[in-house]
Parts: sequence; C-alpha cells; structure tokens
Amino acid sequence: MRVTSFDIPSSTITTKPGVGLTVSLKGVSLSVHGDWKYKYHFVSDHGSFDLSVSAVDASVTIHVGVDQGGRPTVSSSDADCYLNAGRVSIKLHHGASWLYNLFRDDFAHSIQKSMNKEVCTAIVKEINEDLEQEVSTLKVNIPFNDVAEIDYSLVAPPVFNTSINTAHKGEVYDINHHSEAPGPIPAIPSDPEDSRMFYSGLRITSPIALVMYYTTPVSSPITLRRIIGNVHFYNFWPYGYDYQITKQYPGRLMQINLNTTSPPYINTLAHETNGTIQGDIAAYVVQPDNSLTYLFTLGVNLSLGVTVSINKTNLVWNATYGSADLSVVSSAMKDLPLKQLQSLFPLVCRAGLIPALNRKGESGIPLPSVEGYTFESSSITYGEGFMKISTDLAQEEHKLRFKPLYK
Repeated sequence: MRVTSFDIPSSTITTKPGVGLTVSLKGVSLSVHGDWKYKYHFVSDHGSFDLSVSAVDASVTIHVGVDQGGRPTVSSSDADCYLNAGRVSIKLHHGASWLYNLFRDDFAHSIQKSMNKEVCTAIVKEINEDLEQEVSTLKVNIPFNDVAEIDYSLVAPPVFNTSINTAHKGEVYDINHHSEAPGPIPAIPSDPEDSRMFYSGLRITSPIALVMYYTTPVSSPITLRRIIGNVHFYNFWPYGYDYQITKQYPGRLMQINLNTTSPPYINTLAHETNGTIQGDIAAYVVQPDNSLTYLFTLGVNLSLGVTVSINKTNLVWNATYGSADLSVVSSAMKDLPLKQLQSLFPLVCRAGLIPALNRKGESGIPLPSVEGYTFESSSITYGEGFMKISTDLAQEEHKLRFKPLYK
C-alpha cells in the first residue's frame, strides 16, 4: 500500500483540567493505492485498489503525571480515544473487479468498522509504550561548563487548567557532588500575564553562586603590556612613591594575578541585577628570565552591574564595573600607596576580571526548553530575588514522523 494523499485541515491540542492534554483532529482525509490478491484452493486472482477515507474526526486524551525521578509520565486508555471514519470508499481494478465492485460498499463498511475500533487501539498502544518510553528518558540534568549541571526535574505533577504549569527543581549542582540548598527556597509569585507561549521563573540563590565559584573560579593573570601597550613598571607605579623601587626594576613589566576568594553574591531587584565579588590581587615584577618577584597582595570587594539576556535557549549575561574597595592583605614592601592603587584598579579590573566573567557569560547556562524549538521575542522581567522569562517558541526544523499502526 502507498499513501497518495493525506490532509489534516484542523488540529488542536487543549488542556483537560486535572488530567492532561487532549489532541483533536477534524476533517482528516487520506487516499491509498495498493495491490490485492487471493488464492482459494484452485481459484486465485489479483489486481489493484484505490481507497479513500474522508471526514475523519479523532481525539485522544493523554494523562500526564510525574515519576519518582522527576520525569513526566504519559498514559491513555481506550476510553480516552475516539475515532469516527466518516466516509470510506474503495474501488478495485483488474482481475474480476467488475464482479467484486458489486460488493464494494460492503467492503467499505467493513473497513470503516475496523478503523473505528482498531485505530484507537493502536494509538493508545503507541502512547502507553513508545511515547511513555521516550518521555521516561528525557534529560532532567543539563550540564554546563563541564563541571556543573542544572537539575530541571519535576517536583510535582504538571497542573492543567487553561494553561500548563510545571514546577521544576531548577537547582545547580557540582556535577560530581550533589548537595541540597540549605533551607527552603522561596516560591516565585504567580503572574496572570498570558500573552506569551512559555514562561519560566528563575530565582538566583546562593547555591548557584556557590557551585559556580567552586567549579569555575575566576583566576586571571594580567601583564601590563596587555593593558597599555609597552608601559613599564615605573610608568605604572604611583608617581612620587618610593622611587628606589622603580630604580630597582628599570624597564620591567608588571604582572597582576586576579583570583576570587569566596562565592559571589547575586542580588536581583525589581529593575536590575547586581553582584558582589570578593577576591585578591597579587602583584609581581616580571624579571628578564620570566621569573616573578612578589610585591604585594590586595583584598578587593568588587560591585558589578549585570545585564541578563537570552541567546537562543541560554541565559547569558554581561557584567560591567561598578565600584571597588581595596585593602592590604600582605606586602613585601612598606607603606603601600593604597589610595593611588585604588584609583588604578578600575583599569586592571576592566582588562582582566570583567572580561573573564563575560567570557563565561557568552555561553551562559541552559534554560528549560522544548527540543526542536528556540526562543523568540523573549523578554525578562525582574522581581525581588527572581527573574521571569517570557517568550514565544519558534520551530527550528519541522519533522513529521509516521510510524505504522499495523505491523
């Protein structure tokens, strides 16, 4: 048999409150061309046929729940399926078709009766076996940066009303060690807006910053040649301070190592997101043989502005310098000119630490999404301690897959 035409003029997917989803098709039609043959004792015949089915209405309800691993479950039954093959016609060709066509209405009625019963059985079997198998293997842990992952497992069955609401764990873990967040995570307030297809609430909590700190700490050495052309140590050192130091290292380059020393603090307000990073700055003189001579270490408390956006299905960010407070941690020198050094710090920060953070922000972290779709017309709304992502979904590639109902 070969399907020569197939048309679905109307299809809908609606929610069934308290149950799941209902898929409905109306006015489906198809045409099939095939061959027939039979042999009964010494009598045999063969030929071809054309079958057309039209005005087919069908619907099936899929019950959606959640398993112990936080993955969705799907199921259906014969009572959840309805199919009515409105009109069926068949015409035989060749052989003794002139005779068989006298009974073609009986053939069509038999085919119609079989379709109304067996197609629903096949659809329910497809849902309970193949579809259930597919959703049972859905990924609920999505890695990023090779060292951390986001747990998107469901914490409760999806709620179906006029829309679909799903509650996900949404927690970030070290990929090699899962530890739960200390204390309860506050709920994100509900929002009546429904102008977009997909909504996701993201609460920036300390565990996210903690995992990112322990798995991807920022460490960035900077040589001044990378900052201001061929500027040497004596050009960079505060004018008038201990000139013997500059005479001791004539023409030397200076290397500054930036390191985070504690997890960053991220604060989401009603209209913006900002963060605070604590770290240290270790300064060295680069000797002609590329060895380093230690000078001093400064502690830094750095405030940043953070702009968050969406790239395809990833949450990305860009940090900008805000302000910084410096303190002396240790020194091989005496009486460091802290005030003058603090005035130079924004230059060092913009050349090293901020670019390092933004390189991580370019790839960002994955958001829960639907396979084969990307986000479109996305927007982010800030709230106290959370962000709400609103977006439409655009299909990347349309793949219509047919699987045989009869084997």
